[in-house]
Amino acid sequence: MEEYDHPPLQRDESLQPFSRDHFMGLKAANQLIQAADADNTGRISAAAYFQQCWDAEIADHFHEEEQLLIPLMLEPEIQQMRNEHDNIRDLVATDRQRSADKPPPSHWCATLGRELHDHIRWEERVLFGAIQARATQAQLAAVGKATAEIEARRPGLRIRGRGPRKQLRNN
Repeated sequence: MEEYDHPPLQRDESLQPFSRDHFMGLKAANQLIQAADADNTGRISAAAYFQQCWDAEIADHFHEEEQLLIPLMLEPEIQQMRNEHDNIRDLVATDRQRSADKPPPSHWCATLGRELHDHIRWEERVLFGAIQARATQAQLAAVGKATAEIEARRPGLRIRGRGPRKQLRNN
């Protein structure tokens, strides 16, 4: 069996929907990072795929984390989450000003890809474990109830087969 630097993390059921959402974010981040060294067509394709992911799920995911998790977080964690979410939102807004047939700059692809990747890894490796360690069972149950309702009503790009799936072009 292959050995990993980071063993699988045990995630409380209430936080698992957030972790499942991260799969798509990591995929988009990796495509952006790779596209930074690609030609114009590769950068356009990666940016378009990211924007589809953003519109379908990532933007809502950020809002849901801020609504549901901030009450369970310490001030330094809150500041880090808000700063990272705001930085990523700013990069998205910058790209919205670009015409669809014009390639995004290489540095934009690299920066957004790396920031999204690092943000997701911080949440998975640090934040979620800290929340699990200090939250009460009642708090986690409330988050679990809210995330179950979100998953039931948002079609998103679910890899878990709940509800209709939006199709993305993965160019």
